[in-house]
Amino acid sequence: MQIDIYKPRKNITRFTYEFTSFQGWRVTLCRRQEHFTRYFSDKQYGSAEAALRAAIEVLEHVKYRLSASPDDPARVFEECRDLIPRSDYPAGVRPRKGTRPLT
Repeated sequence: MQIDIYKPRKNITRFTYEFTSFQGWRVTLCRRQEHFTRYFSDKQYGSAEAALRAAIEVLEHVKYRLSASPDDPARVFEECRDLIPRSDYPAGVRPRKGTRPLT
């Protein structure tokens, strides 16, 4: 099924800046001054559409977990951070020896 990458979505932002190498999507949620953010790179997922699908899936998962525990967003966000793999580098790319990881 085709997904419309140009359709506006709440809590998902497209990043396509001219002066950065990152092209992709950002998921951001804020509840009771607690924040959850994850980035989904087009390079890592193979296309803008695939990265968006992953972003939507994570967003739905986090919202579902929040609906089960609305009074403790800090715990929910921390659990989701632990469950959802995070990579600072596109798939197959690793930093050179002697360099610091991205933060």
